[in-house]
Amino acid sequence: MTPACTPPPALARGVLGLLIVVAACWGTLLAAMPMPGGDPVLVSVSPGAGELVKSPDEVRLTFDRPVPAGLATVRMTSPSGEQVVAGRPRNPAGAADTLAVAMPPTRYAGTYSVAWSLPSSRLEPISGTSSFAVFAPTTPVRVPEIATERDPVVTVVHTAFRLAATAALTLGVGVTFVLVAAWPAGVRYAPAGRLIKYAWWTLVLTTLGTIVSFGAYAARTSLGEAFDPALLSGTLGSDIGAGLLARLLVLVPVALGLVQLLTGPSDVTAAQRRFRAAAVLGGAAALIATWGFSRPHDPEGPAPLVLGAEIALLLAVAVSVGGPVVLWLLLRGAGDSVLRVAVPRLARLMPVCGLLLLTVAAGTAGGWQLVALLVLVALVVGTGLAGRRWMRRRADVRGLDLPGRVRLRRLAAVATGAVAVALVAAAVSDTGRSQLALGGSTGGDQQIRTHVPGVR
Repeated sequence: MTPACTPPPALARGVLGLLIVVAACWGTLLAAMPMPGGDPVLVSVSPGAGELVKSPDEVRLTFDRPVPAGLATVRMTSPSGEQVVAGRPRNPAGAADTLAVAMPPTRYAGTYSVAWSLPSSRLEPISGTSSFAVFAPTTPVRVPEIATERDPVVTVVHTAFRLAATAALTLGVGVTFVLVAAWPAGVRYAPAGRLIKYAWWTLVLTTLGTIVSFGAYAARTSLGEAFDPALLSGTLGSDIGAGLLARLLVLVPVALGLVQLLTGPSDVTAAQRRFRAAAVLGGAAALIATWGFSRPHDPEGPAPLVLGAEIALLLAVAVSVGGPVVLWLLLRGAGDSVLRVAVPRLARLMPVCGLLLLTVAAGTAGGWQLVALLVLVALVVGTGLAGRRWMRRRADVRGLDLPGRVRLRRLAAVATGAVAVALVAAAVSDTGRSQLALGGSTGGDQQIRTHVPGVR
């Protein structure tokens, strides 16, 4: 069936289906993301600082807004200096703004010291100390200690999951976009279809890994505690955890859209190709927005301009990455009839994507990240121009030009490998740059200490 013979009702259903998928992606994002509430501020401690009490059953810290107890840490030392609190604090029933820890069963007369800490929206520790006396005050022997350094193993694991999720996103979005924009029949080309499916599953698994490791990363505990139900509950109750959960939810309509593209008709017009490509970018933009909500940000949430710049940059990177990858897949095993159709379109599309990335990167990136992205631009544009030259040579020699195909395949393979290196370099430099900007580097987190009357 030719594009001109495609039944209009079928085309209308395809357009409507993709519009519904894009709307579902953005609707899921908006429904899953809570309004930023800002960083919590301590308003009271019970027993209060310096208060003389008989024998309290628990210590309570009350804040001006709900706090995820699973990510908080509360330590207490007895009059003899022994640490007497084990485990994580809890939110009492009906008091999401309060942290509570139980007093030890055996209580001695003297002064008890309390220290607490919880992560801010920038993942800096918000911390404070207090003390109270049971029966009679004494001089504190030891102040509770709370870890301020992150476990290097937790940092490496959490960062690896984040980087792998970003790589899966750019690869999946890029390959899907390039196929629907330049070669719609390619979605049924087995290697390309498998790559899209693997990217989706990798994104799901790495997001789950990010969620599991985030609790230990934010609460500064060991990797062995990552599966603590309290930490997992605290992660999902935090703003960043909500962003990661929203990513998983948005992946559901994304999967439905991929199924529609992979199983829909491939004999489409140029206008339909452009619409499909725009639909891919529209759904991907909702998915990319979860990156801004699931990383350290200002208490009021990520700024709209910053979020928009991040979406534009990741989309530009993704569409640029897809070209060399698809070209390499085609040159590995596609027949000559496929190459005659797909390679010229790819050769025209790749320089455009590279120039788009250059424009976006010049306005949003800086430092080593910009250098890595400029290398990526050069690779994408150069590979596209080489593909165009090869197709012209084939036309001139009136043959298959197998040696030229081998050379172009090697160039595409080198470009694909170098693209991976450039992406990692850009992501790592962006991670370090954002940590420094937010004061959240692993080795020197700034502490935010709260002060209220009677609390020191």
